[in-house]
Amino acid sequence: MLALVGTHYHFRRVVPVALRPLFGKTEFWISLKTGNKSEARLSAMALHAQTSALFRTARTMTDPAQSKPLTKDDLLALYEDIIKRQEEVIEITERNAAEQLKVERYTASMTRYEDLLKTRAFLTYSTDALERLNQHIITLRQDMITGKMQDKASLASKTEEIERLHDTLVKMFQTGPVLSLAPGAVPPSHQLASSTPSPIPAVPSSPRLTEALQLALLADSQKSDATKKETARTVALFVQAFGDKPVQEITGRVAGEFRDLLFSLPSSYAKGKQDMDLNAEVERAQEFDLPTLSGKSVKNHFMRLSALWNQLIRREIAEKNPWSNWDFDLTKRNPRRAWTDDELALLSSSAWTCSTISQATFAGITLIAAYSGMRLGEICNLRNEDIQDVDGIPCFLIRPHPEDKWIPKTEAGTRNVPIHSGLLDWGILDFKKEGEKFLFSELKTPKSGPRGTDFGRNFSKFKTTIGLSAAITFHSFRHTISTRLRNQAGDLRELWIDALLGHEASHKSQGATTYLSGITTENLRQTVEAVRYPTLSLRGNL
Repeated sequence: MLALVGTHYHFRRVVPVALRPLFGKTEFWISLKTGNKSEARLSAMALHAQTSALFRTARTMTDPAQSKPLTKDDLLALYEDIIKRQEEVIEITERNAAEQLKVERYTASMTRYEDLLKTRAFLTYSTDALERLNQHIITLRQDMITGKMQDKASLASKTEEIERLHDTLVKMFQTGPVLSLAPGAVPPSHQLASSTPSPIPAVPSSPRLTEALQLALLADSQKSDATKKETARTVALFVQAFGDKPVQEITGRVAGEFRDLLFSLPSSYAKGKQDMDLNAEVERAQEFDLPTLSGKSVKNHFMRLSALWNQLIRREIAEKNPWSNWDFDLTKRNPRRAWTDDELALLSSSAWTCSTISQATFAGITLIAAYSGMRLGEICNLRNEDIQDVDGIPCFLIRPHPEDKWIPKTEAGTRNVPIHSGLLDWGILDFKKEGEKFLFSELKTPKSGPRGTDFGRNFSKFKTTIGLSAAITFHSFRHTISTRLRNQAGDLRELWIDALLGHEASHKSQGATTYLSGITTENLRQTVEAVRYPTLSLRGNL
């Protein structure tokens, strides 16, 4: 995403394969004209959001503002507008930097001037004190010579004054002018000046975000554990992106950049461990055309930070709330729909391109999804012992595996799924191998993240390579099953379809929730056997 060329960083983004003929480019390169990596990262995040919007427009070839068709020239003009806006941002930034430099030079000049005044005041006072000390010594010597100093009390008084002036001069030359209170001020032990200036009160420093979180929220016993956990998670994500900034430095501009970043992150990032490189995740979402965080998810992050800032304002730690009054398109969802017969035909006729996962494993996992509606995680975590006959019918048993730290997504996700006769005829049971734990033993279990992550990433890359729409994902097989079964003209009941897919019952009647103790395996078998695909045919080569 960022590339250092010479002394300046450049923004680099790969153009999706399907859109390259429109732009005439395989990559976008935009100079950020800065050698500061932090500044470059902020600019790159903003450019990523803008180019993502451009790609979405290019896929529909429709102006989102006016809902009118676009031409190739229109797209190129939109790209030029992005570059122009970036140059304007750089120009404004450079202008602001120049103004800031002027302010810093003025401040430094005033500091040097104040130091000069302090030094002059120091020299003036020390010269005067030295003169008075010398005069006292001369007077004392004359009195002693002439015999005027007969009173011992008077002699002691003169001697004490000389010692005091001597000690004062020694201390002044040891500490120097830096410890003077203000221009023209004198040490407080000497009442030579008419008044002593009051010390300037220190301006309290702004706490950093994590300190403010602890003070205003985590230490509050009235807040729920869930609120604390979710807010701390959002703060950790912000700190990972922008560092642990002082609260006063988090402005509306920073909030906007965080918003752009959130909309560019893949939706899977919210479900996994948040210790991955953000730039790499944004790049991965673009490269594999992954769905990104929804407007609802981004809004939730902002609501947590806004609530935290309201507490900081009450405590006079913050002056205003940069997280409020933002708009989020909550009607917009990541495009995801069912497969069409033509798309399944294209999938069937295209050669699997991944070198680390075999054609057989690709076909087996894909066909199970197509003929059962099971989630990718459920399929990849199938163990050989999870294939059993239930009421005389071969089934996949989807159940928790505590030893592998895996459980179904929901309570309804624990279920039995009859194996479609088409899968049995194809040879899905041939994947069961003696001595292996998992049905798809070829898949590697990652050190972090769910089993099947590597397959999901390669499937996304493959379907993009063969030109399938961004609205089609592996999860679309569940949409396909649900759509086709609910459009059947037979006697399939909604409860059976929900039970097959592991959904909570769509009917919330008392009969469905209280008195329904279970759906027979035969009814589930009848439901799954209703699925038919005239154009889907994948070879196995086991």
